[in-house]
Amino acid sequence: MMRRVEAMPEPIPTYHERLPDLERELVERGCLGVLVLDASRLSVIEDEYGTRAYEEVRQRVFKILDESRGKDYRAGDILCLDQPRGRRFLFLLDRKRRRNVALSVADLRIARERLVSSLVANLSRVAIPYIKTPDIDVGHGLAVYNPLLHPQRMIERAIEEALSQAAHLRRAADLSVLERLQDILLRERVVTAYQAIQRLHPEELPGGQIAAEGTMMGFEALSRGPRGSGLESAKDLFDAAKEHGLRVELDRLCRRRALLSSGRIPSNTKIFVNTLPATMRDPQFRDKALIDFLDKAQVRPERIVIEITEEEVIANHDIFKDTMQDFRQLGMSFAVDDVGAGYSGIATIAQLHPDYLKIDIKLVRDVHQSNANRARVKAIIDLANSIKAKVIAEGIEKGEEAQTLRALGVDYGQGYFLARPDPGQEPG
Repeated sequence: MMRRVEAMPEPIPTYHERLPDLERELVERGCLGVLVLDASRLSVIEDEYGTRAYEEVRQRVFKILDESRGKDYRAGDILCLDQPRGRRFLFLLDRKRRRNVALSVADLRIARERLVSSLVANLSRVAIPYIKTPDIDVGHGLAVYNPLLHPQRMIERAIEEALSQAAHLRRAADLSVLERLQDILLRERVVTAYQAIQRLHPEELPGGQIAAEGTMMGFEALSRGPRGSGLESAKDLFDAAKEHGLRVELDRLCRRRALLSSGRIPSNTKIFVNTLPATMRDPQFRDKALIDFLDKAQVRPERIVIEITEEEVIANHDIFKDTMQDFRQLGMSFAVDDVGAGYSGIATIAQLHPDYLKIDIKLVRDVHQSNANRARVKAIIDLANSIKAKVIAEGIEKGEEAQTLRALGVDYGQGYFLARPDPGQEPG
């Protein structure tokens, strides 16, 4: 029989429980300011991880709100929930925001900005590890006393006004991100950095030459937004593109800039270019158009390694299989990234015969201390040997990790311990 998860006691009352006090304040003061902190998106935790996880996060929220009283909001403000087990927190503002001066709309704006700048930032971390950055919105409303209306109706209307404003501000912020992303795409302002991939063992090259351990086999092209765009991190840039349906457009630009900027790296090294399966059918990256572009970029096709994640390979197996053959005929190679990330597609990967397998960073982290990770890395190496592929470990941050991976037989390494990415060139 399933055990029922009991809800934890609510340390914050609903505003209905405080209605007599709020109605009296509204009548005496002539107005009542309301801030609404909308944390309703935290409900996804309950949907995906269950009630116990959700209650755990709620208790963290209550604790932060209690600790923030007198700092991020006034000690005299009344804090309530919109309903039992509610996900919206109401701040009914104290009578005076400034000495001997009645509450004003400007005070509401200031109070909201204070919540956004400090309290919301703290609350954004409470959902870890379930959600990394939950969206928490804040809006303000004002109940103006009208003797013809019941006070409860005026308060409810102020709450609705605050929620409407929060949604409007969220939409405005989303549109601002979209405009900045569109500007990056139209003006080709993406920044390309290159991170070296080093040999962990001496390697015999075509022609019989021996490349020493520690020399550069290739470089992965890494993309981010330009300084001042608000999309400087790769995660923010690609998350925005996904949110606004512009992943393919961004992918095409990043690939283009990665190849055009590759004159900064040695001409005898490989260029690893991350690609979405859909863009492999891009007519400007096929046939004569591709050959003409590579001539312009002064890049030989055999230097290019098309890199796609394990998840994308498995989800788009047929597309990948059909199109990869054309690129291979030109001399390009391909790599599967994030191998071992959790998708059970080893057989699918083997059928495609990739040239490189890039081990997922989670298996690399502290591999010298984890028997399970070492076993999974060894299994990936065995797979690579069976299909004559090379293995790359990415995300190496410690000497012990590099030493263990070298001993296991990993061919190449990538990560901060070996070499940080270059800073990239900001667009003019």
